[in-house]
Order: sequence, then structure tokens, then C-alpha cells
Amino acid sequence: MQPPHDQPPVKGGFWRIPPMRYQDAYVWFIFLAAGDVMLTWFILERRGGTEVNPIADIVIKAWGLWGAIGFKFSLVLFVIVVCEIIGRRVPKRADFLIGTAIAVSAMPVVYSLGLLAWHAIAIR
Repeated sequence: MQPPHDQPPVKGGFWRIPPMRYQDAYVWFIFLAAGDVMLTWFILERRGGTEVNPIADIVIKAWGLWGAIGFKFSLVLFVIVVCEIIGRRVPKRADFLIGTAIAVSAMPVVYSLGLLAWHAIAIR
């Protein structure tokens, strides 16, 4: 596998789209974002929890699950586009950005799993 900074040149043609620079990192980023949406919805609907992010709370109250999905993945798309743009100019900065995005996306997933585990232990 080639490092993201040594991508092959763009071939000519109609689309002329260069390959994505951080494909493997994006898989983890999207996986964690999906996990966040699923765990949040499970806690809200099945466990009677509350959303702690005030912006996400407004979106969820106004548009429900589909609003939460749209909100989360519009943010994911924004981060990916920004990483691709910055990565072509300042690769080290984009490396930091996608790494930070993955770490930040992991936090609510870990927190939600912890809440569910704590709740399961507390019930017994």
C-alpha cells in the first residue's frame, strides 16, 4: 500500500478526479460516525436517555432519526472534503485533521458503550 502522499498521478479523461488521499482513515471515521448515530438512537429510544449535544438535540427533536443521520453525515462529508483539499496543499495538517476527527468521533461511541454497560450492570 502506498502512503497517502505518494498517490499515482491523475489520468486524463472526462472525470479527472484524483484518488482520495486518506481512504483507510475515512473508513474508520465513517464507521465511528455510524456507530455514534446508532448508539445515540438506541439510548434515546430504548433507554429513555437524552442527547447531550445541544445542536444535535435540536436536530433530533425537529427531524427525528433521519435528521440525526443527515446532520451527522453532512458533518462527515464536510470533514472529508476539507481533508482532501488541505491534504493536497499541506499533507501533515490533513493527517492531523483526520486523526483528530477519528479520535473525536470515537469519544461518543466509547461513552455510549460505557453508559450501556453501566446501565446493564446497575440493573442486576
